[in-house]
Amino acid sequence: MEQKQRFVSLAESGHFTVTELCREFGISRKTGHKWLTRYRLHGSSGLEEKSRAPNGVPGKIELEIERAIVSERRAHPRWGPKKIRQRLICRHGIEVPPSVSTIGAVLSRNGMVTPRRRRGGVFGVKRGTLTPAERANHVWAVDFKGWFLLGDQQRCDPLMISDLYSRYVIRVEGLPQATIGWTQKSFKAAFRRYGLPEIIRVDNGAPFASMGPGGLSRLSVWWIGLGIEVEFSRPGCPQDNGYHERMHRTLKDDCCRKPSIHGPAQQQRFDRWRHEFNHERPHEMLGMQMPS
Repeated sequence: MEQKQRFVSLAESGHFTVTELCREFGISRKTGHKWLTRYRLHGSSGLEEKSRAPNGVPGKIELEIERAIVSERRAHPRWGPKKIRQRLICRHGIEVPPSVSTIGAVLSRNGMVTPRRRRGGVFGVKRGTLTPAERANHVWAVDFKGWFLLGDQQRCDPLMISDLYSRYVIRVEGLPQATIGWTQKSFKAAFRRYGLPEIIRVDNGAPFASMGPGGLSRLSVWWIGLGIEVEFSRPGCPQDNGYHERMHRTLKDDCCRKPSIHGPAQQQRFDRWRHEFNHERPHEMLGMQMPS
């Protein structure tokens, strides 16, 4: 402000040209003339900085909609703008919801976005000749998330089974151990409820594979005996079953970071998570429909 007042005082004195003063003050001639014009019209108050905010914001969303966005995010901390937008349509009856970018801006403005730490990836990775799922019960993906200890110090080995076509989570069960016996028992329950898939996709670890002939375990031999084709991903290539691996991370964040006190309580958390994933959570790969 002092610099502006000094500039106009020197310019009004008549001893200096505007060009000379602009060069001395390190400003453009356009800025110098702007200051002089404002001073002559409004006096010293004309030199004060004016707000550059627009008088109106045509795209500003209503307060009720913003509250609904924040509420849905708090209820579903791992849902992104696309899923929340679908939720506004289905649950809140908003026919024309804000755009995905606007919802993202609302989440960021309310401190509900954690910057993701990015790391270098491997580009140009070629997948193996895995069968693309073309219908329900065509390809099931199976894997263990990785064991952890419950509050009573008992081991929990979550087994997850999903249908790759519908993205439907068929089963999430916390088993005492990742053994053939426990796994087979869980699969019997899944088969009774949903029928037999055509293909089961697994990795090369136990209990799905072994060091025996053809790399088959007793579990995979049992599947083949039921007429199910067993499809192995490439060793050391978790990206071959990338969708299933991504679900493991979601399950871990939502259900396992603070384990329950015992097995039944932990299973209840798995069941609630599975119901929400199948019946409430919009899925981008399904055109924002629910797997169910």
